[in-house]
Amino acid sequence: MVEQFDELRDADRSLFPGSFTIRAIRDSRYHNTAYAIAELIDNSIQAGAERVELLCIEQAELVQPRTRRRVSEIAVLDNGAGMDARTLLDALKFGGGTKHDSTRGIGKYGMGLPTSSMSQCKKVDVWTWQDGLDSVWHSSLDAEAIESGHHNVPIPDRGTPIPDRWKAAGCGTIYQHCSGTLVVWSDLDKVQWKTGRAIIDNTSREVGRIHRHFIAAGITRIRTASFLANRPSEPEYDAAVVANDPLYLMSPTSVPEEPWNDTPMFEQWGDIKYYQGIVSGREETIGVKYSIVKPDALRTDLVTQNPGGTPRGRHARHNIGVSVVREGREIVLEDAFLREGGSAENPQNRWWGCEVSFGRSCDELFGVDHNKQMVANFTQAAKALARDDRPRQVVLDEMGVDDDTIYTIVGDIRDQAGAMMATIRQMFAQKRKSVGTGGGKKTPEGKAIKTQTDADRDAIESGAEKKTRTDTDREEIANEERMVGLAEQFIASGQPEDEARDLARMLVRDNLSYQFNPTLLDGFQMFSVRSNHGILHINLNTDHRIYDLLRQVEGRLDENIDENAPEFQAVVALRLLLSSWARMEDQTESRDERARIQEIARNWGRQVDKVISQLRDRED
Repeated sequence: MVEQFDELRDADRSLFPGSFTIRAIRDSRYHNTAYAIAELIDNSIQAGAERVELLCIEQAELVQPRTRRRVSEIAVLDNGAGMDARTLLDALKFGGGTKHDSTRGIGKYGMGLPTSSMSQCKKVDVWTWQDGLDSVWHSSLDAEAIESGHHNVPIPDRGTPIPDRWKAAGCGTIYQHCSGTLVVWSDLDKVQWKTGRAIIDNTSREVGRIHRHFIAAGITRIRTASFLANRPSEPEYDAAVVANDPLYLMSPTSVPEEPWNDTPMFEQWGDIKYYQGIVSGREETIGVKYSIVKPDALRTDLVTQNPGGTPRGRHARHNIGVSVVREGREIVLEDAFLREGGSAENPQNRWWGCEVSFGRSCDELFGVDHNKQMVANFTQAAKALARDDRPRQVVLDEMGVDDDTIYTIVGDIRDQAGAMMATIRQMFAQKRKSVGTGGGKKTPEGKAIKTQTDADRDAIESGAEKKTRTDTDREEIANEERMVGLAEQFIASGQPEDEARDLARMLVRDNLSYQFNPTLLDGFQMFSVRSNHGILHINLNTDHRIYDLLRQVEGRLDENIDENAPEFQAVVALRLLLSSWARMEDQTESRDERARIQEIARNWGRQVDKVISQLRDRED
C-alpha cells in the first residue's frame, strides 16, 4: 500500500497534461479559418483599435506538376491600446485574459488569442507596444515545444524586433501610432484556404457580417492585403472590409449590385421588440429586430428571371437565418428558423431578416460558448419550436420543459417569420401579375423563343429537319406530367414554388420549345444546354461578361418599344444565336460529337470574354 502511495506521489498529477491538452486545443473546431481570424479582430476591437489589418504573405511552392503560390504567414495588425509585458504573458495563456469580470465588451474567457491561433498554426508570435516601436514587447507560443514538455509561456522580451517584412506590409500610420499589436501565424497546417486571395475573400464576407456594427458605425476600419514574400511593400491585392448586413438595412454594404450596394435592400418590419430576462437575479434586456425585402428588389429585367439568381439574390442566399448578436458582435447566423410548410429549402427565406441582440450578461441565458460561435440554449429552443406550428405551450408541455424568455423569443420569431413569408408570397404574386409572361407586351426573350419554336416546327413539317428527342418528348409526354417535371426543375434551381409552376404551365400551354435561365456556371462558359420534358433549357452564365452585357442592353429598352425597332431586333438576334446553337446540340446524336461541340462552345465563351474585356478597356 505504501509503495502505491509513493507511486502516486511521484506520478504526473497535472489536471491538464501539456501534450494532450495542446492536441485537444489544436483540434478545437472553428467554423472555418475566417472565424478564427475574427477572434483576433475581436481582441483588436476590444483594445479600442480604430484600424485593423489582415495581412497575408505568399511564397511559391512546388505543387505537382507546377509551382503555385501558397500563404506562408497570416498577420493581424492594429493600432489599439497595446499590452504591457504582464498583460502579454496573460494573453498567451489559455484562460489568462484580463476581461473575466468585465460587464461589457466582446472578450470574456481569455481563450481567444491562443485557442484561435493554435487551431490554425503551430507557431504564433505577438509584438505589442504602448509607447512607440522602441517599447515593443515580444512573446510566442509553439505547439511542438508545448507538446514536448515546455508548458510555460516564454517571458516577454524587448530583444526581438518586428520583422522588416511586416513593417513593410503594414500601413505606416499604424506603426506611427503610439500603441498597437501585431499577431503573426506561421507554420500554417490547419488553415482552410491556401491562397491570400481566398483567405481574404472568405474572411471579408464573414468578418464583414460578424463585425458589421463596428464597421458601419465607423468605430473600426478593417483593411485586407496580400503580398509576395519578396515584395512585402507591393500588395498584390488590397481592399477594405465592407459591412455585410444580413438584415440589409445598412448602407453601404457588400451587395455586389447597384443600387443595393449603397441603398438598403430591405426595410424594417415593425418596431424593435424588447424582452426582459432574469439572469443571476438581475433583469436584462434583449432586443429583436426584423426586416423584409423591398418590392423593388424583387423586380428583374428579364421576364422569367428569378430574383434569387441575380447578384443580390445570390448574396442574400449566404445570409439566410436569424443573426444572434452579442455586444455588437455576431455569434451565429441561426438557420433553424428557415421554414415554409415544414421545409427549410424555400428560396423565399432569403428575403427576410431577423437580429437578436443582447449584452454579455446574458451569456448564460443564451448558452454562449468560449469560442463565441454557439448560443446552445437559443439553438436548442429554435430546433424544438421554430418549425412546429402548434401553440408554444403545447410543444413545451410535450417536451416537459418550462416556458422561459428564450422560448418566448423563439416562439415570437417563428410567428413573425411566418407573417413575413406570407407577405413575401404576396410580393411574388404581384410580381407575376405585373410581369407574368410579358403582360401582353413583347419582350426580346419571348420573341426569340417564339421565333425559334416556329422555325423548328416549319423545318420539320417541310422535311428539312428530323425530330429530335426533345421534339418527341414534347409530343409523347402528357402535358400534366411535363408541367410537374418542369416545375420541379425550376424549384430545384431556386425559383419560388408558385412562380415555378406558373412558368412551367406557360411553356406547356403555349407549346414552346425553349427557355432561358440565368444560372452560375464554371469557367468561361457563356451558356449550357439541357433537355428536359420537351424543353431546351439554355442556361446563361451569370458570371460571364456576355450576360452582363445582354442584361444591360435589354434593361435599356423602352417598355413600349416597337418589336420591329432595330435595337429590339438586335437583342432578339443575340438570343436567336444562342437558341440556334442549342438546336444544333439537340440534333447531334453522337455523344462524342456532342462533347466536341460543347468544347467548342467553351472556347467560344473564352474568346467572347476576352474581346468584351478588351472593348471595355478601350472604352475606359
